[in-house]
Amino acid sequence: MTRLAFIGGGGFAKEVLEIAELNGHQVVGYVADSEGVLGRPFWGAKERLAERRDEFDGVCIAFGAINRKSVLSRRGLIEWAVGNGYGCEPLVSPHAVRSSGVEIGPGTIVAHGAVISVDARIGSFAILNTGAIIGHDAIVGDNVTVAPAAFIGGTTEIGRDSLIGPGASVLQSLRVGSEVVVGTGASVVRSVPDGATVMPLRSKTLKG
Repeated sequence: MTRLAFIGGGGFAKEVLEIAELNGHQVVGYVADSEGVLGRPFWGAKERLAERRDEFDGVCIAFGAINRKSVLSRRGLIEWAVGNGYGCEPLVSPHAVRSSGVEIGPGTIVAHGAVISVDARIGSFAILNTGAIIGHDAIVGDNVTVAPAAFIGGTTEIGRDSLIGPGASVLQSLRVGSEVVVGTGASVVRSVPDGATVMPLRSKTLKG
């Protein structure tokens, strides 16, 4: 059993708490800008971790990203945690599918129902949220969020600090650059450069 301290105490942290406990870890407390809903002791701002270092063995960046600003905010906290020497092991739900040859970096969170196909490589501090599908030989970079029910095709590469929105699809063998945002339900059918935003087409009702 590993004692974990969470950075973040919101709704996503509750989901990560369940994954951590299913893996036999104990979440002993959390830090955040303000008290959240986690149901574990609130220790205050992140700087308080230094005072409690003998109470935990590692930390988890337990908040997600919903837009480019929050992706980069998460990046800053990752750099802070690593720079202060806090260990961050991956948390993979026992209800996810992890195929043979899959590599998962430190700090990554894989939620219930996610599927990672053969020989895919997942970087550090990524989030593969509920029901996300990662195809064979795909590469998902550091601090990438793949939102619920999103699909990444085989041999596709997603650059660091990118956000693939809920229900979005990235077709096989494409490259999505770094700091890219793919909106909810969007379909990526060609490679995307760094810093781009991909939005879905508006719904259109057709006459019968």
